[in-house]
Amino acid sequence: MQDSKAIYREINCKSAINKIENKFGFCNDLNIYRGCIHKCYYCYAVYSHKYINSRDFFGEIFVKKNIVEVLEKELSSKNWNRDIINLGSVTDSYQSAEKDYKIMPEILKLLIKYKTPMTISTKSDLILRDFDLIAKLSNIVPVRIASTITTADEKLSSLIEPNVISPLKRFETLKEFKKTNAIVGVHAIPVMPFITEDGLENIFIKTKENNLDYAICEVLNLKGECRKIFLNFVRKNFPEHYKKYLYIYNNNGELKEEYKNKIHKKIKYLEEKYNLNYDSADFEKVYTKDETTLFDYSY
Repeated sequence: MQDSKAIYREINCKSAINKIENKFGFCNDLNIYRGCIHKCYYCYAVYSHKYINSRDFFGEIFVKKNIVEVLEKELSSKNWNRDIINLGSVTDSYQSAEKDYKIMPEILKLLIKYKTPMTISTKSDLILRDFDLIAKLSNIVPVRIASTITTADEKLSSLIEPNVISPLKRFETLKEFKKTNAIVGVHAIPVMPFITEDGLENIFIKTKENNLDYAICEVLNLKGECRKIFLNFVRKNFPEHYKKYLYIYNNNGELKEEYKNKIHKKIKYLEEKYNLNYDSADFEKVYTKDETTLFDYSY
């Protein structure tokens, strides 16, 4: 069932695939929903709602009801090169609305049909519903499955991301996808100074214990509406850190270099200690269209 506290609005989209900056090995992005019920207080994507005249990113969810039809037109085009598509960089494709709308299975069927590689990050175990389709896709083209896990501490997680399943369940979900041919990893994004940075090693430990492939970490940015929401959250729940945040973040919302370098140094140390380095090029290298590929594109 959909969350009774959320308002759902069905809209039509003109395009399904959007071009974005290639930072993690992909430049094509697809979002089924706009707005997210998860209510993560560090969410950077709240800015996106200003483009659709909505002020409630966490309570007003827009559903792109025609996205499957639009996507098929794009994937069937002669101009489509079967590039990697990232699903859900703005909002989670498996948030509670997906229980009723069931759009993801149709999206996955199209990716299978048009032999298109996929990367997806989710904080929901609803993705297990589509395990067979994802496994099938991973037998044809490269697939990367990840979950955003900012902390392994159950109590802290329930505070900073109140409508999300526990970190333990997220790790268990990822472990299931190790049974497929997908690359499986953790997105420890964002790292929140003074709040989650001391627990980073626990994430790496659990990533290793579950035999996952990689862990990505990036520090928190506080830009636009996100700055206001997160700082209000810190002032209420971590008052001892509030003034620290005002000092360590520039007016443009970026962490000052000395603090950023300190956290990045810690991340690098943990990546090397647990051998969980991530290289976006690795995913791209796997996806070759020549005769040396490990995947069967005649499927």
